[in-house]
Amino acid sequence: MPDRRPLRIVHTSDVHLGAYSTSTDEKWSERRQLMEDAFANVISLANDVDADALLIAGDFFDNDRIDEQVARFAAGQIDRFRGKTYLLPGNHDPMDPGRVYWRYDLESMAPRLRIFREHAGELFLDEDLDLVLWGRGYLESDWHFRPLDGLPGRLDGRWHIAMGHGHFVRPDGDHGRSLLIPEGQVAAAAGKWDYLALGHWEPHADVSSGGMTAVYSGAPLALSDANRKAGWAAVVDFDEAGVNWRVVRVDPRGEAPYA
Repeated sequence: MPDRRPLRIVHTSDVHLGAYSTSTDEKWSERRQLMEDAFANVISLANDVDADALLIAGDFFDNDRIDEQVARFAAGQIDRFRGKTYLLPGNHDPMDPGRVYWRYDLESMAPRLRIFREHAGELFLDEDLDLVLWGRGYLESDWHFRPLDGLPGRLDGRWHIAMGHGHFVRPDGDHGRSLLIPEGQVAAAAGKWDYLALGHWEPHADVSSGGMTAVYSGAPLALSDANRKAGWAAVVDFDEAGVNWRVVRVDPRGEAPYA
């Protein structure tokens, strides 16, 4: 599709809304508020850079015990974004029956939101954006789940983005981990997919391989300050010259936070 339109997305993951919601400790209440503020910064970033789509690559919610207030905050922020949002469940917010995404109808609260629900993999075809998206709905009951298993080939000339929530591992790495994304699977997607939007790691990381652009956006704010390499969101541009991305600080405490 040589006349496909340019595309800009904002990519985030591991937002962990609802973390520490049962704690009465003031320290964790402050942390919970900072995490909400960081996600609000992601939405403001997406609006201010005129992003076409927002991708949330897993662990949007921290756990299955979130209450309606947290769900409504999450949906309200997503609805504040003027573009479309695509959300992939992670290991903290799986798609098993009766879990958070079945209890709360976020897609009604935020009508431009779409959630990947199918365990075997699901395609969204966004005709307005010349965009094909793919992701697998994680089930906690599947102990052998691999986020990129079943990734199909290229459909046509539209932009192709796959989403995965898992642990990238090189050939000499620890293959005993759960949610494996082997380097070979990433490299095999080159020429078929334009971008792999990854989540599961709180630090931002570039794990591109074999000509395939694959990026962990990193969490907007880590669950604790033991991890000091989070606090980012990725802005990704697609045009006929290729795919280019950059990270923007969204941690509300940063020296140059996005606001």
